[in-house]
Amino acid sequence: MRINDEMLDKLGTYFVYHEVYNRYGITFESFVDRWSRGIIDI
Repeated sequence: MRINDEMLDKLGTYFVYHEVYNRYGITFESFVDRWSRGIIDI
């Protein structure tokens, strides 16, 4: 599944704003993978 640039930018903003790496220790790549598979619902 390919994610368009606009959605990727929005996910990046969410990832940074909510400090996902600091809180949960997952990388941005892992975050996007989990979101695309429906494991994370934002």
